[in-house]
Amino acid sequence: MTVSDFQVNSVIRTYLKNVKSDAKGAGRESVKRLEKDAVIISEDGMKKILLERTGDEMSERLRKHDKT
Repeated sequence: MTVSDFQVNSVIRTYLKNVKSDAKGAGRESVKRLEKDAVIISEDGMKKILLERTGDEMSERLRKHDKT
């Protein structure tokens, strides 16, 4: 069975409308709940993340350089 672009777009539009209406119906209570969620990363954790990203970037650059 083939699904047309129109059918996919229709499903996505309907989904987005429902999500927006659910968000409006939830009111301020859900917003307050979202505001409470927070992530705190220690300095050591940040250093580790930065080192991993830097290492990944350097590895990728070296791979690209070796291919040429």
